[in-house]
Parts: sequence; C-alpha cells; structure tokens
Amino acid sequence: MKKKILKLLYKIKEFIKNISNKYFFGKYKITYDYINTKPNFKEYLFKFIFIFICVGWFLYLLFDDIKYAILFALILTTFYINEVILNNKKIAFESFILSELTIYTSQISLLISYNNIYSSLKEVTKYLSNPVKSDLLEVINKIDNNISITEAFEGFNKKYNNRTITLFNQTLELFDTHGDSDASTVLQIISEEMNMLKIKKDKFFKYKKEWRLNFYVVVVLCLIMPLILRALIPDIYVDFMSSFGSIVMIGILLMNLFIIKKVETIYRDQNIGEGGYK
Repeated sequence: MKKKILKLLYKIKEFIKNISNKYFFGKYKITYDYINTKPNFKEYLFKFIFIFICVGWFLYLLFDDIKYAILFALILTTFYINEVILNNKKIAFESFILSELTIYTSQISLLISYNNIYSSLKEVTKYLSNPVKSDLLEVINKIDNNISITEAFEGFNKKYNNRTITLFNQTLELFDTHGDSDASTVLQIISEEMNMLKIKKDKFFKYKKEWRLNFYVVVVLCLIMPLILRALIPDIYVDFMSSFGSIVMIGILLMNLFIIKKVETIYRDQNIGEGGYK
C-alpha cells in the first residue's frame, strides 16, 4: 500500500513538473536560461498575479460571471507571458547577439592587419560581452591546448548557426594554415556582408514591429467594443450574454489567441539571420 501511495505521489510530482515546464515557471526558466539570465520566481509570481488580476477584472466585466473570468484569466495570463513577454525577451537577446557578432567580425578584420590570428582573437574579446565573449574565450582556450583552429571553432559555428559567421571563421582557419598576407582585405569583405545583414535585419524587424503594433491596436479595440456596448445598452448586453453571447465571446477569444500565436511566430522568425540562434 505504501509503495502504491509513493508511486502515485511520484506520478503527481512528475505531472506537475511537466505542466510547469510546458506552461508555467519551468518555461519561464527555460527562456531565461536561453538568454543567459538567472530567473527569479518572485518576479515571475508578481508578473503572473498582476496580469491575472488585470485580465480577470476585464473578463468579469465582459462575461459578468466569476467562473468564466477566473478560468479564462488563467488561460490568457499563461498565454500572454509565454507567447508575448518571453517572446520579446528572446527577440531582444537575439538582436543583442547579432550586434555582438557584427562587432566580432568588424574588429577582427581591423585587428588582423597588424596582429596574427591568435592575437586578434584574444584582443577582440575586450570589445565583446557574454555569451559571445565566453564562447570565444573557450575557442582560444582550445587553441592554447593545441587543438586546431578548425576544431576549436566547431562548437562556436554550430551554436550561432550563421552562414556568414561560419564563412568568416573558416577564412580565419584558411589564413592560419596558408598565411595571412591578404587576410585583412578578405575578412573586411565578409565583415561588410555581416554589417549589411544586420542593417537589413534591423529594417525588416522595424517593419514587423510596426505591423505587430497595428495588429494589437485592432485586437484591443475589438475586445473593448463589448464593454462599450455594456456601458451604452446594459440591458440588451446582459440578455445577449445570458443567451448565446458567452459562447460567441469564448469563440472570439480563442480565435484571437490562435491569431496572436501566429503573429508572434512571424514576428520572431529568423531574427538573427540564416537559421537563427541555437
């Protein structure tokens, strides 16, 4: 009997853990690990409760039913944190990564004109921030341990998953093997390509940001309309909601969630460039 109870408790624990990892603090923690930031449970709890109260109050005015308000406030709060807040953090981090990689290529192409490749790699770390800096220091450490520059850059290239960066590092490997008399000129060309990639991405991202903002303005206006109707014609609104209005509103909310998820996916899609950041 005791073993069965322990087994049941273990299954419940695993179920709660899986739910948390998929929808709640576990997902929050995974995102914060991705952006190299320590997650704070109190901060997460405060955000969740604050958004839950705001959304719950709005839904109560919409449905005039506490059960609907609590249930859908829980769903919408979880969705908003996972699909909008965490998505914004990922985008900001990936934009930062792209800037760091651009600094890396531009500085190396300048430094290599009066340094060898190894010295240039060590020097460029002064201009970088983590995680690019720590990953580059790991590359340098591998070179110090007599690992070839090709093998040393394998993990770096795989992690940042960007064709221009991979080409740049492969060019470093080539000049390290066969000499670097023309290294500065060739690397400068690749560096300019990286700069152009960033400029194009910034312009495209700005366009997507404006498009996303306009979309959310329309969504908010659509959701506010029922409250305006409630304020202007309360009796008719209450009769409508007590008949089939609640089902209509639920359908509208679910449809909006589906559309918002698609919009957020498009908004973030390939923010770094060729393949994204892994």
